[in-house]
Amino acid sequence: MPQRSTPTLKELARLAGVSVSTISRALANNPAIAPATREKIQRLAKEQGYRPNAQARALQSRRSGSIGLIVPSLVNSYFATMATQVQAEAMAHGLNTLIVNANENPDTLNDLLDNLSHHQVDGVLCVPLEESRDRIEQLASTIPVVLIDRDLPDSQLYSVTSDPAPGMRSALKLLKHHHLLPLGYLSGPMSTSTGRERLTVFQQGCVDYEIDDPRIFLGGYEQQRGLEDALTLLKQGVRTLFAGDSMMTIGVLQACHRHRLRIPHDVAVVGFDRHPAFELQQAPITVIDQHVSDMATLAFRILIGVMADNPPDQRRTYINTTLITRESTQCL
Repeated sequence: MPQRSTPTLKELARLAGVSVSTISRALANNPAIAPATREKIQRLAKEQGYRPNAQARALQSRRSGSIGLIVPSLVNSYFATMATQVQAEAMAHGLNTLIVNANENPDTLNDLLDNLSHHQVDGVLCVPLEESRDRIEQLASTIPVVLIDRDLPDSQLYSVTSDPAPGMRSALKLLKHHHLLPLGYLSGPMSTSTGRERLTVFQQGCVDYEIDDPRIFLGGYEQQRGLEDALTLLKQGVRTLFAGDSMMTIGVLQACHRHRLRIPHDVAVVGFDRHPAFELQQAPITVIDQHVSDMATLAFRILIGVMADNPPDQRRTYINTTLITRESTQCL
């Protein structure tokens, strides 16, 4: 009677109705695979007489038990909060986190993607740069990658981003109601999904709320750009400075302090994100809250699902922004 041959990982995957990577991780006791699924696969492997060969054992031993997180800046407290929350979630799941900073530089990001691949992380959360799209998608063909905060146009990767419309439209409605016009907007770069989306929401909101002749500066997510663009807008006579991210908001405050402008007596201010310094101003700053901790938690959990071949039904997930109204936009 011929002896039954030992099944391959591919054959086990077919029998179990899952991917080869899920079979491999389950046999390696990877915590990303649900306990019930691991038990089912391990029982199937035993019933089928599966015996890992030396190469398979070597592959299993290379499992890192870690994930990577790529952010564009760690100076920006928004991304520092994101990293802190991702690390906390990873620790709760028995995973280590490699946190790396791309400095908004696509060449640096490409190098970091290569480094994380060489470290054989089990998955990656990435704030993408569009110039690095090909390299990001190349990595995603070998390990799970989930985008966070920013998206890539027409990408099939899973992503978690904020929806700027609820918070920004509430801010524009408030400014119109209190006659805090003319209005100047400091936009993020058009090379990012967040920069484009927020500008579109701003422009459409101005049309809907009949805010005439808003001044717009296409800037960058940097404090210095916020300072320079705010000074230019102030020379144009704006009554409100509306910054499109937290670093530019800091630049706006620097411009106001440099010229001894009283907020909101001389100029009203709307910013982005819950930076501690915004609440320490003499007139605390009205901001659009992106709920970055919630975003980080959800993105991590989606990554864990993708690693376990249990991804969400939708490719894109959005976190609604909210307006936090403070004294910087009070009507005086």
